[in-house]
Amino acid sequence: MINTLQEHPIWHSVTQTLEQINPNQFASHHLQSCQAKINGYWDEDDQFYEVVRFTQLPIPQLLNISLGFTPKETGNTNWLQLKYSLTILPSADSATPNPLQATTIGELSLILDDKLEVIDENWLIDMRSPYVVVEEVEIYESNRI
Repeated sequence: MINTLQEHPIWHSVTQTLEQINPNQFASHHLQSCQAKINGYWDEDDQFYEVVRFTQLPIPQLLNISLGFTPKETGNTNWLQLKYSLTILPSADSATPNPLQATTIGELSLILDDKLEVIDENWLIDMRSPYVVVEEVEIYESNRI
């Protein structure tokens, strides 16, 4: 009898699967496909931005992975959430080209379905970062809760 989930063989299977899919590749591909910009972004102060872009392509670093399961009664869906830290390395022509001085500019969460296709994305971006550029700003009154 298994006394804890930690001892359950499912974790070995999950670990093997995650090693095979290379989670960092999902974020890198996603950042490249959206051309390092976000269309439509609400910040934590409920300010809406039409387009937010990065001065250079951020480097994703996997922070954590979550598995989700929806019961059979409500559709029997499974998903995988990959959460990344987004960092920028100073460019070679900057005053501080030391790679150890990478700057974190935010986080990206990708939700993948059981076919490993992105079904949702969530961004948390430091809008004060010099590596974040706002191309258009719209003033909206937020009715969000």
